[in-house]
Amino acid sequence: TALEVSTVIACLRVIGNGISQVPLKLMRESADGKQRLPAKDHPLYDVLACKPNQWQTSFEFREAIAWHVGLCGNFYAFKSVVFGKIKELIPFEPGHVTVIREDNGVLSYKVTAQNGASQVFPAESIWHVRGTSWNTWMGLESIQLAREAIGLAMATEEQHARMHKNGVRASGVYSVEGVLNDNQYKGLKAWIDKESAGLENSGKAMLLDRNAKWLNTSMTGVDSQHLETRKFQIE
Repeated sequence: TALEVSTVIACLRVIGNGISQVPLKLMRESADGKQRLPAKDHPLYDVLACKPNQWQTSFEFREAIAWHVGLCGNFYAFKSVVFGKIKELIPFEPGHVTVIREDNGVLSYKVTAQNGASQVFPAESIWHVRGTSWNTWMGLESIQLAREAIGLAMATEEQHARMHKNGVRASGVYSVEGVLNDNQYKGLKAWIDKESAGLENSGKAMLLDRNAKWLNTSMTGVDSQHLETRKFQIE
């Protein structure tokens, strides 16, 4: 849901594209140590530079790395090894992987499939890219750390959208003299919803009988500084 915040997805797009658009070529130092040449005969060259798996390009694969690490702090991929050589890198969704650390420091990875089945892989079978880490073996989850700021941005966006949906009008109470029966109450409410709410009715005059009065009970967008709050959330 954090991706619904335009600032979050814009930042991730910039970071992901920045990392992905640079060609990733495996290089080898020449015998005299004076040159670096493409190691095209290395089994990982094509995997990293062209096709890491059956459905992703190198660009898409590295973009996924950036987004996973940027949001969740960790990226996981299974090393598909054939005859001792890595032929594919199969990425996992971060939420489907649990890192297990033994008392002796050895790591293993429990991966849960879509159908609920799980399997534990040794560390040598998983490529784990960590973001900034506190415990040194797991990346810090950025979205969890920034959840209050992102949540406020989402709430502000929702409130702003609701104000526009209701014709940028503040909520309040219609006060009438006398007592309305059930039919009168339902009729008045239906009439107000039809004639007052929505952008198409914004700015139109409203006529009410029975000495009805409008009592404002909430702040306008200007009073609550919606624009200032949204700008601050972006920063």
